[in-house]
Amino acid sequence: MDRVVHPGKVLAELMTERNVTQRELSAKIDIAHSLLSNILNGTRNFNVNHALALEAAGFKEASYWLELQAHYSIYEAKKNKTFQKRDSNIKDWKKIDENNLVPLTFLKKQPFLDVQSSEDVSNIYKLFNVSDYDGLKSKIENYDLYYFRKSSKFAEEKNNVITWSIVAEAKAKLIKVGKFRPIDQENLINELKEIFFNNTKVIERTKKLLRKYGIKFFTLDRPPKTPVEGKTFMSDGSPAIALSLRYKRLDYFAFTLMHELGHVYLHLTNPDYMDANFFINNAKQKIEEFQADNFAQDNLIQLEEWNDFVLSNDHFSDEVIYEFSKKVRVHPGIIRGRVCFENPEYYRKRTSITAKNKLTEK
Repeated sequence: MDRVVHPGKVLAELMTERNVTQRELSAKIDIAHSLLSNILNGTRNFNVNHALALEAAGFKEASYWLELQAHYSIYEAKKNKTFQKRDSNIKDWKKIDENNLVPLTFLKKQPFLDVQSSEDVSNIYKLFNVSDYDGLKSKIENYDLYYFRKSSKFAEEKNNVITWSIVAEAKAKLIKVGKFRPIDQENLINELKEIFFNNTKVIERTKKLLRKYGIKFFTLDRPPKTPVEGKTFMSDGSPAIALSLRYKRLDYFAFTLMHELGHVYLHLTNPDYMDANFFINNAKQKIEEFQADNFAQDNLIQLEEWNDFVLSNDHFSDEVIYEFSKKVRVHPGIIRGRVCFENPEYYRKRTSITAKNKLTEK
């Protein structure tokens, strides 16, 4: 079928060839004259009953008319802007999925993004601040991950890391906080350590505390194969921290958060780093990460107190750790975590502190 026309036009030509009038044909196929007129004018479509009636009247087979109608309907639909947009969205969604450009399952789990199907592909482009698939591909290929501490499998996971990072930035924009003042550092850290020490509703209390001091804080699950534990960045003029909560341990949470606060106070307050995105992962690279690690260690447990503790004890039993915990008001899980980090053999020793080191939300 080279030309695409309404089947009514084809029927009109056939009627002319056979010298059959509209009134004669309407009587033969038992339909209203006005309905047949609309079909011939192309304002009404064929259905199965019309096609069967024409076949019975000797005007070609029913399948012929139905094929003409289907071909014409598809042609008209493709001209429709709504269809064209839907068709484009489906194709883009398919390319995104097949090329693993972004982890779609992860995006579907973020209600505020409103990404559930191909109908929402424009929301993906909005998230990445691009207009189409090519823009999305370019954005991911050129995204700056300079401060990401890479693992050996980083190349396989880059797109997931970038998507997690972009989603974190979008989520941060939804959070409102007070004015951030670097001078409040000591007060914030002292109050934060008290939250850790009590280990009650830690995440919720931490959110309220950091937001009170002008820092956006939230947790964000990771997509699969995404070796990122946290990110620190500026969001609309305020520091923001996102943690993935890879482990549900208090010592891990406390160190990771304090590490990110190190980036806030050591780096984001420096104009040279205002546009930087700091990530935390297992591998260690770049001086800024060592600086943040030292900040975390020294603020969780004061260096002088830690040195006295280490020098005063030949071994670190639970009793020794509990005693030191009460003295410095640092949770025993955090102390044992530091002990195990500096003395790996303690990881294998049984301890009553493990149960107390769970991150609690009650």
